[in-house]
Amino acid sequence: MTDLEEIRALAERGQFEDALERVWELDDELDQIEALINVALAIRRKGGPEDWIPGILEDAEYIAEHSKDPYTRAVGYGIIAFAFHALGYYKEAAETFNTAIEEAGKIKDPLLKGEALATVAYYVATTGDAETAMELFDVAFDVIARAEVEYRAKVDGFLKIAELMENAGDELFSKNAIGFYRTAFDIFDKLHVNQRAGVTEKKLQLAEIMSETGLPEIRRALLEGRYHYALALIRRKFKGASKLIGELEAALWMKRVNEPTYVEVIEEALREAGNVELSPASAQRVAMLLTQLGSLRDALTFAEMIEDPGRKSSALRGIAIALAEREEYDEAKKVAESIPLPEVRAETLRDVETMSLG
Repeated sequence: MTDLEEIRALAERGQFEDALERVWELDDELDQIEALINVALAIRRKGGPEDWIPGILEDAEYIAEHSKDPYTRAVGYGIIAFAFHALGYYKEAAETFNTAIEEAGKIKDPLLKGEALATVAYYVATTGDAETAMELFDVAFDVIARAEVEYRAKVDGFLKIAELMENAGDELFSKNAIGFYRTAFDIFDKLHVNQRAGVTEKKLQLAEIMSETGLPEIRRALLEGRYHYALALIRRKFKGASKLIGELEAALWMKRVNEPTYVEVIEEALREAGNVELSPASAQRVAMLLTQLGSLRDALTFAEMIEDPGRKSSALRGIAIALAEREEYDEAKKVAESIPLPEVRAETLRDVETMSLG
């Protein structure tokens, strides 16, 4: 029996004709749509026959349009819209997403309607439109919350939304992923799905750390403990200040998960730092990361390079507090006194004094 994975594997090997023939062996209409889209995207990635792509997309649209099931139509159009966007047909993508949402509105079962809207929201998120996706997820949540069904069924609906939000976060750069992870974690946590909550919280923490270089594949490698590969990706995909920051972000995650080789990553990053030109924002970020990594003397070096008074004050305050936490109060006071903004300087000196008194 042919399945989606077999078709995807054929397409990835460049056997596009065989893959397309197998599509029609699938029984489920959504599987057929997804298989067609997988082949179309593989053709673009692998440099296959581009003139096949419009016909493949038309076949997928035909299946969605003629399905008697509104759930299949809604989700099918969502998958097709995602493909349009990935292939660079942005106008068609927007129109097809609107069609998917309209079709979802025709679903009478509120749980299925909520799940369909959330699935379309996931595909919207993968295009990078995090704001619209979050609004759609909110609508899906509201539809299920207002459904007159038993509590257990609602819980299952909420969990499906949380799962899709987590999956959306997995596909996005860190800054866009954070909101999805945070909401997914809240749902899992409130519904006492502790294992899923723990996994999502870990993804959230990593996304927050990797704010500068948090590409999905880099975060995935770090989560899986493939640190050398993650660092190789950072060094290949980023240059200059961003590469330096990315290495320090990776080191901070490694420290958080008790991977002792983070020290070597810091040392290598700092060896190359002399050749890197830093903006005030980048210097502040480097100083903050080094502070969190416990390399306070190095952090101070970068903080002193910052000319902007606000950024410099923020960086120096962080270092002073970290020194006080180490009970190095004299050094902490000295750093605090060098803070350029008077109000931040006064607040930091008070905090250091309070900490010294225990």
